[in-house]
Amino acid sequence: MSNTYLPLQLVHAHLPCPPSIPSGIPELRVPSSRPFPQSTEVFAEPLHPDHAESSAYDPSTGILARSIHNGYVLELRTLSPAISVSRQGDAPGSETVRIFFPDPLRPLVDSSIIFSRQDGRVYILVVTQENVVYRLSFPVGGFKPDSGRRIAFTTKGDDWSEEYEVPEEVIAACGAVSAWHVVDPETVVLGGTDGGIIRLARSDQRGDVFWTAAHHRPSSRLRLPSLFSRSSSDEQVISFARFEDDSSMPLLYALSQDRRIRSWNTATGACLKTADIRFSSSSQDLVVRDSSAPSGSTSGFPETSSAEHIRVIRHPSSTSKYSHLVVALVATPYSNTSAGTFVVYRGSSNAYGANDLVLAGEQPCSGYSIGCSLRGFEIIPSFTRDGVNTGWRLFVAWDRKGSIAAEVVNMDHLFQITPYVEPSHSVSLLSDWQPVSQNTEADHFDAAYFDNLLGAAPPDPAEPYNNTDIGHTFLEHLFHPGRFSSLTLSTALDEYVQQLPRTHAIALASTSYPTLSRRFEAVVGCHLELELSPQTGAPVVEAYRQQLKLEWLGVWAAVRDLDRQARWPVATTLIDGHVTIIAREGASVAVLEDGVGIINRLGDSKEASGDLRDLPEGALRRLYPALTPPLARACMLALSAAGRFAVDILTERDAPNGEGSGLDLFVNEADLAFSTGPQQPAEFLAGQLWDDTAEQLLSDEDRVSLRRILSGCVDVRAALGVTLHLIYDFVLPLRGMLVSDLAFSGFGNSILVSTISRIIESRYALARKMLLVALFTLTDSAEIIAEEGDQAEDIVEVVAQIMVAYHRMRVLKWVCDQTGDEFKERAAGRRSNKRQLNGGDDVLAEGLGSLNVREADEDLDTDGYDISYSLIHSLLARQSTQKIPRQYIDSYLETAFAYLSEISILEKKQTELEPRVEDVRLAHLILVDDHPALAYGVADLYPESAGMAYVRGRASVEQGEVDLAVRYLEKAAAGCKDGVLQTVVPSVKGERALSEYYRHIAQLFNEHGLDGPVAHFGLLAIRATPPGHQASTDLWTRVFLANVAAGLYEDAYSVLTSAPYLDLKREFLGQLISVMCESNEVGRLNSLGFVGFQKEVENMLSFKARNSDPLRFPNYYKVLYSWHISRGDYRSAGEIMYLQGRRFAEGVGSRLPAFEVAAMQARSFLAAINALALVDKRNAWVCVPAAAPKALRGVKRKMVSSFVPEEEFTKEKRPVDIVTLSDIEREYALVLSHLRLSGHLHDLHEHGVSVSPDEVVGLFVQQGMFDEAQSAAASLQVDMTSLFQALATRCVELSRLPDIQSDVSTAAFLQVSPLTNRLRGPPSLLALRYLQASLQRHDSPKTHYRYRVAAADTFFEMNQDKRSGWQMPGWLIEWEMARDPEGWIGRALTWGWIEEAVDWSVDLLRKETPPELLPPKRADVADVPYTLIDRVMAAARDGPEKGESAVQRKLKVLEDEVKRRIDGLQRL
Repeated sequence: MSNTYLPLQLVHAHLPCPPSIPSGIPELRVPSSRPFPQSTEVFAEPLHPDHAESSAYDPSTGILARSIHNGYVLELRTLSPAISVSRQGDAPGSETVRIFFPDPLRPLVDSSIIFSRQDGRVYILVVTQENVVYRLSFPVGGFKPDSGRRIAFTTKGDDWSEEYEVPEEVIAACGAVSAWHVVDPETVVLGGTDGGIIRLARSDQRGDVFWTAAHHRPSSRLRLPSLFSRSSSDEQVISFARFEDDSSMPLLYALSQDRRIRSWNTATGACLKTADIRFSSSSQDLVVRDSSAPSGSTSGFPETSSAEHIRVIRHPSSTSKYSHLVVALVATPYSNTSAGTFVVYRGSSNAYGANDLVLAGEQPCSGYSIGCSLRGFEIIPSFTRDGVNTGWRLFVAWDRKGSIAAEVVNMDHLFQITPYVEPSHSVSLLSDWQPVSQNTEADHFDAAYFDNLLGAAPPDPAEPYNNTDIGHTFLEHLFHPGRFSSLTLSTALDEYVQQLPRTHAIALASTSYPTLSRRFEAVVGCHLELELSPQTGAPVVEAYRQQLKLEWLGVWAAVRDLDRQARWPVATTLIDGHVTIIAREGASVAVLEDGVGIINRLGDSKEASGDLRDLPEGALRRLYPALTPPLARACMLALSAAGRFAVDILTERDAPNGEGSGLDLFVNEADLAFSTGPQQPAEFLAGQLWDDTAEQLLSDEDRVSLRRILSGCVDVRAALGVTLHLIYDFVLPLRGMLVSDLAFSGFGNSILVSTISRIIESRYALARKMLLVALFTLTDSAEIIAEEGDQAEDIVEVVAQIMVAYHRMRVLKWVCDQTGDEFKERAAGRRSNKRQLNGGDDVLAEGLGSLNVREADEDLDTDGYDISYSLIHSLLARQSTQKIPRQYIDSYLETAFAYLSEISILEKKQTELEPRVEDVRLAHLILVDDHPALAYGVADLYPESAGMAYVRGRASVEQGEVDLAVRYLEKAAAGCKDGVLQTVVPSVKGERALSEYYRHIAQLFNEHGLDGPVAHFGLLAIRATPPGHQASTDLWTRVFLANVAAGLYEDAYSVLTSAPYLDLKREFLGQLISVMCESNEVGRLNSLGFVGFQKEVENMLSFKARNSDPLRFPNYYKVLYSWHISRGDYRSAGEIMYLQGRRFAEGVGSRLPAFEVAAMQARSFLAAINALALVDKRNAWVCVPAAAPKALRGVKRKMVSSFVPEEEFTKEKRPVDIVTLSDIEREYALVLSHLRLSGHLHDLHEHGVSVSPDEVVGLFVQQGMFDEAQSAAASLQVDMTSLFQALATRCVELSRLPDIQSDVSTAAFLQVSPLTNRLRGPPSLLALRYLQASLQRHDSPKTHYRYRVAAADTFFEMNQDKRSGWQMPGWLIEWEMARDPEGWIGRALTWGWIEEAVDWSVDLLRKETPPELLPPKRADVADVPYTLIDRVMAAARDGPEKGESAVQRKLKVLEDEVKRRIDGLQRL
């Protein structure tokens, strides 16, 4: 007999939303000869395709079979709260499968799933509306019942389906098929409308399968029609129940429409007994048909129903004369008193037959069931342990106007399985029907509710276009954890999108969103536009907000309607001892209600609270010890009622500030005060909170009413303390034993999340009531507080405890209200900027890891349950796996209490609001589960502390707010002293706690690639190292590398100089040089001192220069050049640039054109020249490895008289060349000449042609580039004889051209040369002027005037024909006559210029000193070349020009001059 009060509540879990392709649920077609539907419309109407029409559940395998797609598809999946933690890898096949049938299925029955341990298979038998039987068979592998493992459905290599169509004549014999039942894998029973059955038997004969169908009537008596006979459907079978025992005949009970129970022998099909259901006189009124009932329906049963109306219970006692009990419901849908009556029979059977059923009694349904239809009922076995006896209970699930409703009642007085003693007085909570409570919060969220939440004006008047508060409010309600399924939400949104304008619908179809909530936010109202007022031009915000709210309200209504359909009850079953109502798209489990929930729920009703007061102490002692004392119980109920009264009053009153109701004002002010931390004593904080909120909203009548309600408490302070103890308590007195190998599955965790949420909601509601009552009591006790006695201290202490309790419950409720969508939003890009750990010590990984990096599919719990809908589910699935208790009275409530006790953020009699270690652990757990924004939100609910600063900092790091993170993490260092951080960072302990903390933070930032903070905290870790300890090498390295990576090279240099190890310094030095050069920070590199390391820097740079490609970045030759220049070492700078030039000359591998490489070489030589030009001439040389460039092998070098150090010629030195500044200048000139020629000779660099200096000058001359030729020849010290010969030739050629325009290229050099480009005149004259200037520049005594001679010889040679009219330039004649007249006249005579020779001879004689001016007797002082003159005169007389009169006249003049000279000399 039951002696314990057991209130139940329904908690719901949605089935997993079907995954998308390619990971969708496998779909099969059953092999059939029947045609399948060609249109998919039959799958979608009238129900949603994924909503079940019926379902069946097998406890031994945990398989849930659902008839979906409006009966055309059978879905098989596992629905079990337990799963093995040691489950091996995936077995072949799929744990969920969908099978398509050609015809819609009849409602499924639980017996359709049969597990055969002997065959190692599971059989599923179904019957279609066309009376076709399908027998599906799947291997189970190594599956064992109660092992927590799953069956994977596979059809490979197996004949997995059989089809049998029942003959039409057999169906016709029974009228039609109504109910059906599976006896075993070989036998199926169909119920007929005639009250009989059709037994279908399968036989396998040597591999050939045969089915037989036999119709069995209920009796053989002749049936004659009469005026008083019932309709043809009155005898139809509506439900079956089977009883089997090894020692007795197998029985099948059939409940028919005519209120009869027939027993059948399942082995033979014989009808054994028929019993008419009769009622006692007290319940006869229950079966009276209402006048509004349709004719022909007098039985009280619905004409069509998939619910089981009859159950068989095996008698637990082997000594009883009855082997089983039969419980059947006779429905009275048209009664105005109840929905029907449950009739209980006792039955017995043996191997030879079955006895008549003995009526045990009936249990009328409650008035609560009026107008409801049955969706299933279950018999809950008795649980007896430690003085608790729950008794046998009857649980009923109703369809109440499209919604689920449930009741439970004790049946010990009818079952009498144990001796039953009638209680002396009846207690309604123990003996009457008790409704099972459920969360109906969403029913109150109507349009008026949202209008109160959302005003007509935007949140910020300064931003009229920002109206996101509407969407955020609705999203908060739509995505509240567990309220609506993802399938319901996505379906409603898809329907909304279909109603949008086509342009918007197409745009939305091509856009992807990380989460469903983001898609809602982007889609709803996207077609609305904020209009502007035609009068003012201002946006019409109120109209827009109203339209937007209407859009969201439409979506809300659609979601609510779909959710009502999804939660519609389909069947009931027992899963691991818990009554489970299978809905179309989910399951609701009956869970024991906790003590706070009882007080909070019953305290709101006078009648219910009175019933609770009447309960005997024994009914509460074992499960609810805090409620056992009647006085304490009454006080708690009075406090709850007073709190409810205060809440209702504040809800009805508007807040003075116009923002919501008075309750909203109170809650917001309380939350703000408690999260910022008290700045004053608790009594002052409480008084201020009350005065600012409730005091101004309560009338005198309200205060009187509150005092009247509280008068039910003898001592309000004591009552508050007792109720506080109830809130503190998270322990179930009867606790089961944990099974180490079984944990809660995805479904179990979903139910557990709902249970935890209900527990926290009730505790938060009661804590809020208590806070209001406590503040009111404190205000009413102002005189007592003023006395400052013990009583005042007690009241203040209790108020402080209540404030803390309220705050902690508010924190837990906030956590329960959060979704895990943040993980999905971060999944695509999270940690893409993180670096993996490069070794390091294991201590640094403690407590931080990489926030438990999860793969993309880890947002799913076991069995495919999505965890992103709830933060609590995510924590349960990933961070706090809960084991399954056994021998429990309620596993869900017990586990929920265990989890909340593990969190333990509320300590008994706690009066301080500051976070404790447990609070920090909770926030850190959320952070570790990859919900940084939520972790930051939890931390924001608490006053500032070191632990919460750490969580805020970590969360800020994950969200990319680096500056904020650094600030918080610096504050968190204070937690190293009091040990707060040790729980989340185990390495932070001992005398090195501060240093280890900073190391931990540096590692954290290092994982995210944030180098600046890494360097900052790493340096703090080094400085915080206690005396006597040395910072590790890896820490120094991390700080140095972080500074380098952040571009803080000066800081990195400081770390380098401070490093304690020489080898570490050298390692840092190389890395710093490389990074700075690669970052093109050469200027900053040169600015660093490198005291004591300059030689190492030069060696490193020199090594890199020698072993790197100067054509690639960075160019270490340039770096080293810059280094030497910055330090005034110009000789070394010139040397490195010269070496770079030689590298270019050697031909480095590059895709650059040869011309560009040559240009780089020229610039290198020029830089070397400029650097060496700043050095003293004696030191303007460089020492380079031997092997001069091929192009210079023919160049003759000068002897060097400068001092060369001895060490440059030691044996260790390889052969070297001494290259002077002039050598470099010559090489530079050669390269520069090559570049200049490249513009005219394009293939000069293409084929790697080597050209000597002489050839370079010659090429210039060939191209008519005389300026360049002269410059190159002068720099390369090349003889210019051929150059001036060519130039003289060009002058002659130009003089012979009749028109310069006929050959512009010949005189082009005159236009570009600075010597002639400004002059005007004929090209021939300009050419001679150019020649004159060139000879003046380059011809000198050093050249022995050979260039003039060459030019003159060219003129003489090219103008031997006197008829050409060429005249020797006067300036050349003047030069030569002044320098060497004899030679000049002689060359003229040699080249046949006789007439000019005569003239020049005359000039020569005339320039000599006249004889009369010579000193006496000194005729030899004048050297006159008479021999040459004689030759000239001889050539004029006898040569080719002897016949020319002009020559002869000139000859006469010459002879006269000679004669005059001789005569004068003779006179001396």
